[in-house]
Amino acid sequence: LYPLAVLAVGQGLFPIRASGSLLARPDGTVAGSRLIAQEFKGDEWFQPRPSAAGYNAAASGGSNWGANNPKLRERVVESLKARSETAHVPADAVTASGSGLDPHITRRNAEGQLERVVAAWAKKTGSDALRVRGIIVVLLDDATFVPLAGLAGGEPLVNAVELNSQLVAKFKP
Repeated sequence: LYPLAVLAVGQGLFPIRASGSLLARPDGTVAGSRLIAQEFKGDEWFQPRPSAAGYNAAASGGSNWGANNPKLRERVVESLKARSETAHVPADAVTASGSGLDPHITRRNAEGQLERVVAAWAKKTGSDALRVRGIIVVLLDDATFVPLAGLAGGEPLVNAVELNSQLVAKFKP
């Protein structure tokens, strides 16, 4: 009876989290989880942190590579090559999280990707880039939060999976 009681409490008090914090597309199909980063291919997407687990939730775990490990330096160099901006790249843009699956990126990381994402959506939708930029900045502002409401300090974060889901809702027919 205990497992059923825990399930009932979880579903009753925390229905979204207890069901995997799933994100649904406008048609109702599941697009992913708010808690697990996904690989997004294409310039129109905000990229999450690199994944030491290949974005495979079953293989969750960091690489445990230290700063003096040549493999970590090689991965960082490759990640930097893939970025369009070159100055002031935030650390979370080129290093994996502890689990390798964190969907959150810093606001600075998202802002560094903004122009690429704007250009791609403007081209894809045939819209004016300035108009598209305004829409995406509003989505980015709405998606930005500070952990623990800023009580413990911390840098503003954005959930890349949720933000990309909002982009689809806004720009896809």
